[in-house]
Amino acid sequence: MKFTTAEIARLLDTGHHGPTCDVERVVLDPDDVGVEDGQLFVASAHPPPLGDTTLMLEDNIAHRVPYLTERSWVGGTAVNGPSTETIVRAMAGDARGRPAGGPRIGVLGAVAPWATAALIRFALSDPADDRLPPPEPPEPPELREPPGSERFRLPFALLNHPDNTPLTVELNRRHRGCTGADTSLLAPTTVVISDLGDRHLAMLGHAGAVASSKEVLDRLGLDATLMMPRAVADALRAEAGFDATAWPGLSIFDVRTDQNADAGTVHVAGPWGELAVAVGEDGAALSLPVGAAVAAGVAAGRQPEAVGWSVEAAARSLVASMVTRLAEGPVVWDRSDATSFGAVSAAIAALAERSASERFLLLGPLDDGPTVSDDLHARLARQATAAGIVVRSAGAWGTGFSPLEHPQAEADALADAGPGAVVLLAGGGAELLALRSHLLARATLAP
Repeated sequence: MKFTTAEIARLLDTGHHGPTCDVERVVLDPDDVGVEDGQLFVASAHPPPLGDTTLMLEDNIAHRVPYLTERSWVGGTAVNGPSTETIVRAMAGDARGRPAGGPRIGVLGAVAPWATAALIRFALSDPADDRLPPPEPPEPPELREPPGSERFRLPFALLNHPDNTPLTVELNRRHRGCTGADTSLLAPTTVVISDLGDRHLAMLGHAGAVASSKEVLDRLGLDATLMMPRAVADALRAEAGFDATAWPGLSIFDVRTDQNADAGTVHVAGPWGELAVAVGEDGAALSLPVGAAVAAGVAAGRQPEAVGWSVEAAARSLVASMVTRLAEGPVVWDRSDATSFGAVSAAIAALAERSASERFLLLGPLDDGPTVSDDLHARLARQATAAGIVVRSAGAWGTGFSPLEHPQAEADALADAGPGAVVLLAGGGAELLALRSHLLARATLAP
């Protein structure tokens, strides 16, 4: 990205105040704002937990870096207009804001799409090619994208990405129309549709997930590479009139897990044959991301065996960041990133297949809309209970008692389950995250 603040203001004829500055990187989190040249802070765009962007905050930042704002100028250099989101999307759509060269891969799905994007980066990375920097390792849950900033994900990815390197980014599926807008802005060379799981059920549901996928198909160039599991292709064919023959670059793959083996193996089958990726017994929840990454790496021309090695190493690192063994023996699956109905449902299904003496689900609030959250919790509880999983839920569906309100006592009770027990943390909310902290702190006691 290479702009001046005056050029940014001219994109949409918005206001410009203060001296003109060069801009080479945009920043959303106030904690990331430094004093170096080239930063542009995007203000007026911060729901919790990023913090309230008040005039006081802008006043503090204005003395360090230029900023985009929907408020009045408070000093320094500012570009102000009615919508900072509209401004950054205009920047990302301009040739000066887009990375030159390199493939652009869009990921759509409810089941850990951030993990799919992370694993694809490794699948495309050739360790023998020292011309490109290695991809960043997958981040632990507490460092992943907070809810509420989805609309900035794609334009920021485009604006901050280096030239001539693969860009892999999750497409926004929060509301109908978001996915189509992101697809048009990204102009992807490759799209992965990993699943049709419910996302923000109050606004989408299964029918909306199908419609969201169709938004991609309607805007995707026929020369692009399109990848999806066979089950997704069959559903889109039946429900959206998907014509597989329209995309010469279509790659359909199948995924199955083998939890009988100690290693825990994901088998990915496609035109290249079948590839076994050992992810460990706690990695079954990543079977779809692993399958998509393998398909993407092979479609890019890498040898299947080399892709398998890259994805396996990255998947094991990713699982290690999500799985903790307490000093008392129970294993904790940290899926506090799974805050939609589809993502939690897939995690429950993976837990049901995991060999364990006892299984527990600690479920915090979903971000699928408050009008349906009680119903969604009840549906997830029925799914878990049918699989023999003990459920603890925020609010306890109107019973007046929430075990998550007493995190220390709940952590003690879960730790007492002893070796062989598996605890799944899913959903969000302060109560669940407090319990998560109590549980993970116990791991430091392990020898």
